[in-house]
Amino acid sequence: MPVASVVHFIALTAIAAAVVYRATTWREDNKAPAGRALSLTMVNLFALYLLGWAPAYWLAYDLLGRVPSLPQVIQHVVWMAMSFYAHIFVIRVSAPARQLRRRLRFGRALFGAALPLLLIGYVIGPLRIGLPIVGPSGTHDPGVLVYDLIWETHNIIVLVDVLLVRWRGMTIESTYLRIGVRFMGLGCLIWLVMLIHKVAYQTIVGLGYDLPYEENGVHGIQFLFSAPGVCFLVIGMTIPSWGPRVARYRHQRRAYRHLTPLWEALAPARTAIPVAAPRGPHARLRHRVIGIRDALVGPLRDHLDENTIHLAKREAMRSGLTDDDAQAVAEAALIAAAVSAHSHSGSASITAPPAPRLRREENFDAETAWLVKVSQAYRHSPIVPAVLRRQSLP
Repeated sequence: MPVASVVHFIALTAIAAAVVYRATTWREDNKAPAGRALSLTMVNLFALYLLGWAPAYWLAYDLLGRVPSLPQVIQHVVWMAMSFYAHIFVIRVSAPARQLRRRLRFGRALFGAALPLLLIGYVIGPLRIGLPIVGPSGTHDPGVLVYDLIWETHNIIVLVDVLLVRWRGMTIESTYLRIGVRFMGLGCLIWLVMLIHKVAYQTIVGLGYDLPYEENGVHGIQFLFSAPGVCFLVIGMTIPSWGPRVARYRHQRRAYRHLTPLWEALAPARTAIPVAAPRGPHARLRHRVIGIRDALVGPLRDHLDENTIHLAKREAMRSGLTDDDAQAVAEAALIAAAVSAHSHSGSASITAPPAPRLRREENFDAETAWLVKVSQAYRHSPIVPAVLRRQSLP
């Protein structure tokens, strides 16, 4: 199988997977014009690549009654629609508010004018000469050249405006939406080069000259632009959805790993805590955070000494740490001293003084971040063992 066919099939499969993935957010997309435009961009991109696959094209050609080049006209309309919706999406997420309506009107007017012109070009070009498909080497016919220049010019104008809107537009606050638009911009830039090459190639052929290579098809060079362009587009269109999920997964795995020193240190005080078998990174992380807090308010509570935390914080502040870092070191030293006391003496006296108040956060993510900070101080700070040594002196 030719390399171009393999690349095309891989791209088609990747786009189909992206469309299916995007369909999971369709309900939310319908509530947001930008999201709806992005989903429609992906649907049209899939239709574009499906009709660009030779078996699908000739099947459509037969099903449509063998009308000359009709599947290709549909393919080019779909390509224009994909460009239009991508244009609308970028405008809605990037254009300044004062330019939004003007930009949207421009995009809609451009698409609305290009569609009837494309049909006129089809009548005076491929339909007039009964052409089943505009082949990979072009056609020596001025009417076909006019037809090709109409849809290519529309897409070139759209791609140029997409790049201008993105580069001149306001900063996008959402990190992954910003990254996605940048990837889409790279894809648009590559496809812009591809379309400029198409215009030059088909103009030369339309004027009666031949070129020593094919522009598209299984032996054409279009796939050199199309493949990387579609990769950037698919990544850019899907990363606003899966990017935050992947980042959260990685964050939870990292937090779980960074809590290990504190979790292992509290093992002697966790014997009374039921052992569960949570599944998934969030469940495992939650189990670990709750286990640490349960050990501190349960078995270790009466071993937490006010003097220890004050001593450790003074030493930490004296070493030049910020107040937050000093508090984390102080709590790490307090926990280390409490674990040591618990291991040596078991249960504390009933008359033990009130335990010092440890820092608590309002939500789970902030609580996790704070315990990670304490755990890392427990593992790395030299103040923790120094305080323990001082506490052990008679």
